[in-house]
Amino acid sequence: MSREIKFRVRDKIQNRYITNDLADLCLDLQNGNVLRGDLGRDDSIVNVSVRVLLEQYTGLRDKNGDKIFDGDICWNEPNELYGLVFYDEKTTKVKFRFSDEMRSSDLYEWSDELEIRGNIHDNPELLEGGAAE
Repeated sequence: MSREIKFRVRDKIQNRYITNDLADLCLDLQNGNVLRGDLGRDDSIVNVSVRVLLEQYTGLRDKNGDKIFDGDICWNEPNELYGLVFYDEKTTKVKFRFSDEMRSSDLYEWSDELEIRGNIHDNPELLEGGAAE
């Protein structure tokens, strides 16, 4: 069984997520670049790597069935815990860092209990103050 590979793309300059209707993007995996433009016309292709941030789908869904991405802020209501989803480069695992920043856990252990409440870019206050609605 293969894992679904998906990304969401954040434009760091315009401070928003890029949707499919705004631009055609592709990954140049050989060179590690994000390209925009008409792939059929070399003269229209622009390297936008420094402008964008890629956030990868974890392959997991929250308790509502929503896809969990790197950078999402999730809430575990029974335990009243907020946390950030992140990719741990040392262990190559997706982790859930609790808002107290003292501990983290493998996201696979928590995903069925979590609900996405926002993301680190649009809702950083969720991590600062705990259970903000």
